[in-house]
Amino acid sequence: MNALYRFVDARCEGSDRARTFTLHSGETRLLQLDSRDEKNAMVDCAIGKVLCVEGVIEIMQGERRHKETDVPPDSERRHSNSPVPLIWQSLGKSRSGRIGWVAENGGLISNLRIWENVTLPLWYHNGYEAVETEHRVVRWLGMLGLERDSFEKFMAAQPYSVEIWQRKMAGLLRALLQNPPVLVVDAALFRNVRGSLIRSWIEALETYASEGGAVLAIADGEMQLHWERIA
Repeated sequence: MNALYRFVDARCEGSDRARTFTLHSGETRLLQLDSRDEKNAMVDCAIGKVLCVEGVIEIMQGERRHKETDVPPDSERRHSNSPVPLIWQSLGKSRSGRIGWVAENGGLISNLRIWENVTLPLWYHNGYEAVETEHRVVRWLGMLGLERDSFEKFMAAQPYSVEIWQRKMAGLLRALLQNPPVLVVDAALFRNVRGSLIRSWIEALETYASEGGAVLAIADGEMQLHWERIA
């Protein structure tokens, strides 16, 4: 496993302790905190929105994600195979797109359809083409537990017109599609969602990690998520 992301004596605003740990490719781990305020502050640090009060959070630069196994050969992204030096950089200095973020309620833009919320970041920042995007959407929606005959209606809907679990699913889909090395997930995403969907979402995140990424879930209070906990 390759090291991708690490906290080095990192303490966020409102927290009484610093944390040191490293996430490697293939790992899904849970950081359990005591309060919602502490969780929100830690999330802001973990995604690089704000700096830590103490210490630093770093991400490995130059590490290439494995390509998704189900993308057809004629749709694979082209990139240089030249060696890329591997170095640790603080989040504030790293290039954008290295950390993905899944908010509690999806984090969608209300005046855009779900399809636009999900795909526009992908096209703007990652350069995927329409055929590849559609293939990836179908793949992940199936893994997230949506019935195949509901795909079109779901993607065409406005966020305000769907149920909260559907907005959550759209936010998770968007993050998976962007394919960053590390995904940070607000563990409240799994609350008020039926059990069969929770299982599908957890399995999708574990699949994502198995393909070369890492997933960090951050929770406040007790969370029934059976991933390795960070002490």
